[in-house]
Amino acid sequence: MWIAEIIQLAVILAVSIGMHEYAHAYVSYRLGDPTPKLQGRLTPNPLKHIDPVGFLMIFLIHFWRGKPVQINPMYYKHPVKGELMTSLAWPAMNILLAIVGILIILLYSKIGWIAFTDIFMNNVDPMNSFWITFTYLNIALAVFNLIPIFPLDGYRLIKMFWRKASDMMEQYPMYSILGLIVILSIWSGVIATVATFIFNILFTLLGQIFY
Repeated sequence: MWIAEIIQLAVILAVSIGMHEYAHAYVSYRLGDPTPKLQGRLTPNPLKHIDPVGFLMIFLIHFWRGKPVQINPMYYKHPVKGELMTSLAWPAMNILLAIVGILIILLYSKIGWIAFTDIFMNNVDPMNSFWITFTYLNIALAVFNLIPIFPLDGYRLIKMFWRKASDMMEQYPMYSILGLIVILSIWSGVIATVATFIFNILFTLLGQIFY
């Protein structure tokens, strides 16, 4: 059972993080930066975005980080604004994947004649369980990446509005990472609560399409 859960988690994170990094590369490329394409990162293929150390983290702490896409904001017409756009593309992609996941859950449940109120009672169904986990993890990744600490996506917001603080984060990355660990240890429950709230809103709104 443990092995099956790890494999499921690995598949979900591979797809989610692969698309996450691809969104970052695609937006940067569209803004005029050739770097992602030159490095072979302009693809949703998760194998191009795997970080070996990050992959091993799945087995150690049940989490995985992808290999960050390198960009060069100097190619952008408006560097700071462009960098912010490329960063926000990441959580936007995760939310889009979550929406796709919810639609699959609803369609599958509708075909199987499962009542809307009974969908979450159907966790014994591998198909249903997989897509519920897929959806929740993508929302959680979006929320997590919006934390305004380097090297997460939310840090770009700090860079746009408080350049001095962002420069310090870049200059002392280890302190930023330690700060992130402290925040996660204290606020992990808050992140989970926000992710669940967003999940319930999306699920309820999209449920109106099928029920």
